[in-house]
Amino acid sequence: MKTEVLIIGGGVAGLAMALTLGKRAIPVTLIEGFDLHNAAPVLHFGRTAALMGSSIDLLKELALWDRLKDTTEPLKQMRIIDDGNPQIDPVIIDFKAEEIGAEMFGHNVPNMMLQTILLEAVKSCDSIKIICPDKLQSFEVASSHIIATLESGKKIIATLMIGADGKKSKTRALANIKFKENQYGQSAITCLFHHSKPHENISTEHHRAGGPFTTVPMPDQTIDNNEASHCSSLVWVEKTEDADKYVALDKHLFEHAIQKRSRGALGQITLASNPESWPLSAVLAERFTATRLALIAEAAHAMSPIGAQGLNLSLRDVSSLSDIILSALRLGEDIGSINVLERYEESRRLDINSRFEGVDKYNRLVSNNIDIIRLFRRTGLKSLSAIPALKQLAMKQGLAA
Repeated sequence: MKTEVLIIGGGVAGLAMALTLGKRAIPVTLIEGFDLHNAAPVLHFGRTAALMGSSIDLLKELALWDRLKDTTEPLKQMRIIDDGNPQIDPVIIDFKAEEIGAEMFGHNVPNMMLQTILLEAVKSCDSIKIICPDKLQSFEVASSHIIATLESGKKIIATLMIGADGKKSKTRALANIKFKENQYGQSAITCLFHHSKPHENISTEHHRAGGPFTTVPMPDQTIDNNEASHCSSLVWVEKTEDADKYVALDKHLFEHAIQKRSRGALGQITLASNPESWPLSAVLAERFTATRLALIAEAAHAMSPIGAQGLNLSLRDVSSLSDIILSALRLGEDIGSINVLERYEESRRLDINSRFEGVDKYNRLVSNNIDIIRLFRRTGLKSLSAIPALKQLAMKQGLAA
């Protein structure tokens, strides 16, 4: 079969990429290992993502934001607490969106809801064909097209192939694109939890030796007795051996651990979803393109959840590549040509590299209790708090798309 664009991977980025092109009547074929025809794949209920301006703008362009926004919560204030040493008082700094003339920094979005809404829109788009469950097995490149062979034996001819198949991307491997990987010896624990005190739209990040412990606001939820309960999501980065022990705790002991680490700021804690964890590593592809091939999202870059950069960076890949493809088609260019793909590489390199290095260094800085590093970290936070211009610059850099 033939298609204009072949996308490998049906996660959030792959679905968004397919929909962005499919809504412009560009023939797209999407390959996914899960069976998407009958039901959405089993998703991680407790995972959320803080989406910033450009990501929300993309969802608005796709006419999806109005369906999603009622399940999200605005993030109006970011609080950082350095309390890695119980022997000394913590350093606390608040970043308020109003200080840089913004109503909010972004919205905390449930990953499950985001993927479900994207999938429904992709299924209803006539320009998009979904093949699943199936996976890429190999591909070969010709002068004017690429030929992909799937594990089922199907062959697909496309002008351009896009790899959106995650951190362990087979697309990237088959293209012989090298990558670097940083191992942290950490895992991220996620879940949703109810609490008795309101979060006041404040996302709070505690810096400790094992890694950051972050609570992120969610909308109030109705619980069993039909009463509204305050709700937040948790992203708790910890040394992997310790994370495994925490996840294995009895429910009440795990709730107590959250309450203790949040310093009781949210009141009484009750789990709303089972905690889960996964090991953290950072991956950066040496290049984002090959002949008739482009990589997006975690196939090109993956990083620690600290700073909420990962999905926002991935959706900027989608926006950039789709804009370049649409522009090339208007000009009558071959969308799989070297010239077109070089424009994508150039458009994303600085943003991706700077965010990757910044998040990597930030994670190493905050996940450390060496005296000199802790002193440096605390001094830096105090300086930010004392110098308004520096503080505003930090906020604007964090929001920059």
